Amino acid sequence: MIKKIISGGLPGVELAALDAAIKLDIPHEGWTYKSRKTENGELPEQYNVKEIVNPSYFERLKKNIIGSHGTVILTYGQLIRGSNATKDLANKHTKPCLLLELNECTRNHAISSIRKWMDNHEIEEIFFTGSKPIAAPNVHEEVIQIIEGICQVEREYEKSIGVQEEDDPAEF
Repeated sequence: MIKKIISGGLPGVELAALDAAIKLDIPHEGWTYKSRKTENGELPEQYNVKEIVNPSYFERLKKNIIGSHGTVILTYGQLIRGSNATKDLANKHTKPCLLLELNECTRNHAISSIRKWMDNHEIEEIFFTGSKPIAAPNVHEEVIQIIEGICQVEREYEKSIGVQEEDDPAEF
């Protein structure tokens, strides 16, 4: 189950993850640049992210990676420098990392892959990062739909477990 979404709020995957957290009432936090600066201006206060004192891109990444149980990188096309750095930092800090190329998989495949990865690594707090809108204009909506799908799968699973427990003859 997703218990917390970690993100720095950069345009694209990161901002979409924060919007999904707010929409689905999932706690969220993360680290962003000083003065909450992003390529699209100042990150609004509605997002529960802290400003990093050190303006280093890598320090921001490191804090978000370490503050999570694992990292999901969602990309469209070839890995960019930031995605490679994210993967390397996650490995360095022995944090599970899942990379999904969204041009090469369906939304349902992305949802099931993330769920399996979460189960295999006991992930409940996820740092979402990846492509920016320049790489894929629909990235914002796509990421929200993926996170909604993950949560829907979780709700259906919990319902099925509840039904099984209620119907368990050992209980009578």
